[in-house]
Amino acid sequence: MKFYYLSFILLLASSCKQKEQNLFEFDPRSLDKKEITLSQIADNISYTPLDNSIQLGEIYDFHYPKFINNAIFLYENKIGVLVFNKNGEFVRKIGGKGRGPGEYIYGLDFTVDNKTENVFINDMDIIKVFNKEGQFLKSFSLNKFGDLINNIEIFNSKLLAFYAIQFENTPYEWMVFDTIGNVIIQEKRRIPQFTSNVGGGKGAYHFNDMIGYWDEYSDTIFLISDNYLQIPSFIISPGDHRYPKTTINAPTEINNKLSLRQIFETRNFLIVRYIYNEIKNFALIDKESNEIFLSNWEFNGSGGILNDLDGGARFLPKSYYIEEDLEYIVGFSYPNQLIDLVSSNEFKNSSPKYPDKKLELAKFATNLKETDNPVLVIVRLKK
Repeated sequence: MKFYYLSFILLLASSCKQKEQNLFEFDPRSLDKKEITLSQIADNISYTPLDNSIQLGEIYDFHYPKFINNAIFLYENKIGVLVFNKNGEFVRKIGGKGRGPGEYIYGLDFTVDNKTENVFINDMDIIKVFNKEGQFLKSFSLNKFGDLINNIEIFNSKLLAFYAIQFENTPYEWMVFDTIGNVIIQEKRRIPQFTSNVGGGKGAYHFNDMIGYWDEYSDTIFLISDNYLQIPSFIISPGDHRYPKTTINAPTEINNKLSLRQIFETRNFLIVRYIYNEIKNFALIDKESNEIFLSNWEFNGSGGILNDLDGGARFLPKSYYIEEDLEYIVGFSYPNQLIDLVSSNEFKNSSPKYPDKKLELAKFATNLKETDNPVLVIVRLKK
């Protein structure tokens, strides 16, 4: 009996290893410039201006809008977590930036419980918890488990904390806590311990009732299932183009390295935003065919997929959500970009798939002021 059990375990392990070896491998060194347009993947586009009653400044590149129930949660660097409704109207501020009781200084990351709408903010490994009305509830420290938490997510009403693995004192890849900070699960790191002073970008995302996560020092992007098993999703190719697991003395030593800025998934696509050889690229990967489509992007939100739905600005997706079984990807446009665009000859001479949408965009842009808040661009993906 023991022999058959051992044989089964070995067969299962071999099968899992083979499955991982057959995963799609993303290699930025060998990609051709092949573009795709929005009309090939989407059938609708809409614009939601964010309420000007609260003036938004800088929105950090790693903070993406979160769509929870009927609300939009957004992190503004100087103000903190803000809540808007689906029409872009300002609802409330969650806590506040500062050093006082119930305030947060850094807000490196935040997540929202979709059941209670409680907000969890990572304030340098101290988790600050606020209720849906923005009132401070409690805080607890997680810094004894590792040197730095890169990301947090709420999953099945539990808190997942993803630790930066480039520090010596980081024994765990990720950990699961209850919502008052008690340890439930500890996932040991797969990569031997090392110390580095560069890179270390890490991200997490929701997809298909699972949590996906990635790390610049790891080759495999994993999905975490509801029973906290890790399922390989795809692979970032290993090689000299990846960040070294050592201390770097000169910044120029990493100029030609791959820097992962964001990864997430939809039902049909893998989405990778990255910098390689100092070029900012956005890759849309068809999960069925493994075909890769590339476009450029900039930190100001410009660039991305060619918008032939209404002739508007190129679209750079930053977020993803599902509503009534329909998929949406979300990006930003800035008023000055839209105002300049609709007055250009390029826009006037364009022939998008939906001419009525072009007229709507032109009317929308003419009512904007350059000092207005950013506009959320919401694209509905084809089924």
